[in-house]
Amino acid sequence: MRLRIVLTLLALAAVLLPVAAAGAADTHAPKGARLDWLPRDEWVMSGWLPFDEARLDVVVHTNHDELVRWLDDRRTLLQLARAHGVPGTSAQIAHALVAPRLARVRPAQRAALQARAETMLTQAHLSRHVLFHVFHTPAIPDAARAVFGVSPAQFRTLRDRAMTPTTIGALGGKSAAHVRGALWALLVQRAHRGVALGAMSSAEAAHLLDEQKAQLGLYVGRAFRTPDQQVAFLCTPH
Repeated sequence: MRLRIVLTLLALAAVLLPVAAAGAADTHAPKGARLDWLPRDEWVMSGWLPFDEARLDVVVHTNHDELVRWLDDRRTLLQLARAHGVPGTSAQIAHALVAPRLARVRPAQRAALQARAETMLTQAHLSRHVLFHVFHTPAIPDAARAVFGVSPAQFRTLRDRAMTPTTIGALGGKSAAHVRGALWALLVQRAHRGVALGAMSSAEAAHLLDEQKAQLGLYVGRAFRTPDQQVAFLCTPH
């Protein structure tokens, strides 16, 4: 019953929101998509950056702190490169980003990495997601039974009730220590898969794991946004 009410509220919100708020931030998004639309590609959902963040710093003349300030779901990495006077087309800059990796991946993978790098340059929300939303992956709900002791569907329902990962685990009979340890094991497994597929370098995988390890304690104790809170967040400048 509660989920039916929430879905009704979301449908009403989609109708009542101003046109500017309902539009998609990324040009690759389908017409009418929400501001937080993302493609379901595994590399996007898993945060597998096609080039090393350290390489991005060199090519775009930036750093992590500036990236945090710049990427606001509206400004792109390509615009940041232009602001720093980086010459070339988006394809040329993308090639510069992935160039150090091309000799180490299969020939068939090179075009994919180039295309993903260009997508990172031109899509504002997607690039912010891949760089900074380090726990926003469907791999976590997919593994909900092992991590939290509940089914994926139950996990999503409980998450939509603004529960924390630790609380969800407690409801499934899992201790806070188990939840944290199982999540870490899952993240390590995902990083290894990204490297094995050639989707990211071992150096970038280590960087991603460092970010996830540093934030894991906060993540397991932080309440998820409810669906209506997420809609409100999307309609607020941030």
